[in-house]
Amino acid sequence: MSEDVCFLITVLNEDRLLRCALKVKRDSLSGDVIDYPMEPENREQLYKLLPLHVQSCGPIVDVEGIFEVAHTREKKG
Repeated sequence: MSEDVCFLITVLNEDRLLRCALKVKRDSLSGDVIDYPMEPENREQLYKLLPLHVQSCGPIVDVEGIFEVAHTREKKG
């Protein structure tokens, strides 16, 4: 089992839905966030981990567990 957990979090921004991938250390989450991310207290915990510019968009309306968040590298030259 990986030490990281990844989520695809959807927030409501006025009349648009925006998605943000979030990767966190499994042991940094308390309670049953991994199993029940949409419970109010678990959404609150995940919301605090989002980047500030995503937090300013609006409330979390959906959370989906995903396999991984990939970081790509730019090709030089």
